[in-house]
Amino acid sequence: MSNTLYANRGKGLEQLIEHANEQYQAKGDALIQKVWVPWKVIWSKGKVTSAYPSEKSTIDYIGVVKGRAPVAFDAKQCHDQKRFPLSNIEPHQIEFLKNWQAQGGTSFLLIEMTTKYKIYRLELDELMRFWNDALSGGRKSIPISEFDGFNVVCQCGGVVLDYLELYGDF
Repeated sequence: MSNTLYANRGKGLEQLIEHANEQYQAKGDALIQKVWVPWKVIWSKGKVTSAYPSEKSTIDYIGVVKGRAPVAFDAKQCHDQKRFPLSNIEPHQIEFLKNWQAQGGTSFLLIEMTTKYKIYRLELDELMRFWNDALSGGRKSIPISEFDGFNVVCQCGGVVLDYLELYGDF
């Protein structure tokens, strides 16, 4: 896989989330922002030769929702037809989401399963069930069949991706 393809994976999901964030803000329902990671750029002879994150990323998005707990979440995209590998999540991301929730916030993942053409919201508590099982020597992935029990995120209430569940019938 080329670096260009790797760098752009999940870009479509990110664009949907950004558009939803703009819609939530325009409606006065939420202010959700992308957590930007600083990059180290290497220049040679006036041209960029490479770039890499200068620090670890925590999660992708944080924000506040009117009348609710603040939210923190990460967005993941999966092309596997049988499972979502837990290796797609870094341990420091799990720690951040756990700490956020311990302080009264809401933590979750948005997972786009491209083979099912669906985006799911996986709550931290449910994720921890799979994560802890893997740490105990169990399965290192979430079978695709398990996703049938997770909330499917859809377009509702004029929001292209109502991942905050403000308008849907969850």
